[in-house]
Amino acid sequence: MANRFMIISADCHAAARWPDYESYFERRHLDAYREWYGASGKVEALRPGENRLFDKNFLDELDESDRAGGRSGSWDAEVRMRELDADGVAGEVIFPGAENSHVPFHGRRPSTRRTDAQPLEFLQAGARAYNRWLADLCAQNPDRCAGVVFVDFHDIDAAVEEIRRAMESGLRGGVLLPGEWGNLPSYNDPHYEPIWALCEELELPVNTHPLGNALENYEDLPGKTAIFLSEVKWYAHRPFTFALWSGVFERHPQLQFVLTEQMADWVPETLAYYDDLYSRPIFAQIREGLPLRPSEYWERQCHVGASFLARKEVALRGQIGVDKIMWGSDYPHAEGTWPHTKKKLAETFAGVAQDEITRMVGGNAAALYHFDPERLAPLVDRIGLAHSALAD
Repeated sequence: MANRFMIISADCHAAARWPDYESYFERRHLDAYREWYGASGKVEALRPGENRLFDKNFLDELDESDRAGGRSGSWDAEVRMRELDADGVAGEVIFPGAENSHVPFHGRRPSTRRTDAQPLEFLQAGARAYNRWLADLCAQNPDRCAGVVFVDFHDIDAAVEEIRRAMESGLRGGVLLPGEWGNLPSYNDPHYEPIWALCEELELPVNTHPLGNALENYEDLPGKTAIFLSEVKWYAHRPFTFALWSGVFERHPQLQFVLTEQMADWVPETLAYYDDLYSRPIFAQIREGLPLRPSEYWERQCHVGASFLARKEVALRGQIGVDKIMWGSDYPHAEGTWPHTKKKLAETFAGVAQDEITRMVGGNAAALYHFDPERLAPLVDRIGLAHSALAD
């Protein structure tokens, strides 16, 4: 591994085909689940409307990868490892969501493309089924895969129990915290205190990631998708803002907080603004409970999952924190770097010091998500991107 980069994607996605979740459900929920996903269980190669979001050249290139079966790595571990190998990716942090498939009973019903309110019992059952399936997927390549636990937060005691069970089953990628909390309490509510305490105790990162549920806030009117995409980062950043000012980081100093696939260039300006607010007279009472400046909490406890990192973001690495940036490919999503990760990395990191690249493309993620570089070393020697490809 001496002459190659250990690349770990801090942002990949996986989900089963809808019928394949059936064996992971308790028997009492099977009929309801089958009714929910519909009879066909069809998973389309492209999301409905995706052909309107991307230009023809992009889709033609994507279709070539589809024809080779690359996107079936969403649920097929053998294909998945083949695609990661070809991309030079040795390890991955796996979030929910792949094409039409997501978490059972959560999000959009596949037959209607709309969100339906479900009983709490079904929401919890769907989360358990997804976590069981993901644990089986990760177990086929445990050194390479850190699966993120998905739970429903309405019943906190049940959520705590499921997080413990899922971690014991092998999921070590932390817990997913939705950017949009819907009808749940906001993240400055004591409702979540057992979650923060548990994740701190188990050294599980709390991950935030944009989810499509925020799209439900927009009516079917002109510009809906463009408006959503323009504002999605704002939704995704809110958990950080709520956790910061409500003292979550102060009460739980070992808790680690990750903001994934929401760009990285916003970090310096946001921290500077929050530090300025913190210093103002009107924040005197806040300062009594928060002895550190926002930027100091960021330095101690926060990280950015910088999916398909851009050169303009790399240029800000000193202000963001080189040790805070974790590159991600977003496999198998269309907007990510797959299947051209090596080329994209060369474009992104040209001229950057080798030791900084080493941390941003894998070292930081390995430390946070408990990957073992020694166990990955033989794989990196075989598939890793050569240092010479990104010569500074």
